[in-house]
Amino acid sequence: MTIKSTYLLRAIAIIPLLSVAAQANSRPPTSPPTPLMRTYVSGTGNDSSPCTATQPCATFQAALALTMAGGEIFVLNSADYGPVTINKAVTITSEGAVAGILARSGAGITISAGANDVVNLRGLGIDGANSGTVGIQFTSGKALTIQKSFVRNFTNSGVSFAPNAASMLFVADTSVTNNATNGIFVSGGSGAVNGALSRVNASGNGVGILASGSGVSLAVSDTVANNNTYGIGASSATVMVRSSTMSSNSVGISADQPGAIVRVGQSTVTGNGTGWQGTNSGQVQSYGNNNVGGNTANGAAATTLALQ
Repeated sequence: MTIKSTYLLRAIAIIPLLSVAAQANSRPPTSPPTPLMRTYVSGTGNDSSPCTATQPCATFQAALALTMAGGEIFVLNSADYGPVTINKAVTITSEGAVAGILARSGAGITISAGANDVVNLRGLGIDGANSGTVGIQFTSGKALTIQKSFVRNFTNSGVSFAPNAASMLFVADTSVTNNATNGIFVSGGSGAVNGALSRVNASGNGVGILASGSGVSLAVSDTVANNNTYGIGASSATVMVRSSTMSSNSVGISADQPGAIVRVGQSTVTGNGTGWQGTNSGQVQSYGNNNVGGNTANGAAATTLALQ
């Protein structure tokens, strides 16, 4: 075979390959996944997937990007889904599985949403590994609901609800434990901040539950605060405590600073260094139907309120 024939055969073989390559390059780019009202995450998922039930994502952040405002991220199985920053109305739901967030630095969940956005969190396990700063940091949004979750081992607060405008906090069936500064911290900004906490376990924190600011009003019911420095505290805020137990704290209930009022009914305050106290013009007020005893110093309520 001549040299000329050899080159001719090679050229003939290459032409089809060039044609295939040209066709591939001329194809339109793949369109991005369509945002959905419900997306899914799984421990075996992939963040390049469209976050559907059959092709779930691996992290909350990837799923959030494909979730429409007001939609839901559904957890398929127990796994670590990573820290997430939420900037819109969304629900994250885990039933029958633990949706883990391991935050070794910074916050586990940061919420900076719109003025009318509601964020719902259910079935989450948020752990700071004694190095993360805050479990859930809320700075803006209309409301935050936390259910059936635990937040633990953070160097600052487990839950820091510090909105820059009027907002609402609801927490139920949730544990906040071993957080260095506060289990749950609620503070006010430029508008009224209202909160309702029910069936919360606040244990081993600096302060179990702390409300701070003249615009803050908090209702606490069926809750246990034990082994904290302060069980439940109010600083210039108003707190109602009902059917709850404060035990084995340095101080069970504290009202500090002018305007701070903690009203207590049908609750048990026992085994604390000081049962309850008002300082710096703060007041603890009792409905007269509490069990206060077995403390090193029981303390005294400033006022006994009439039952109505």
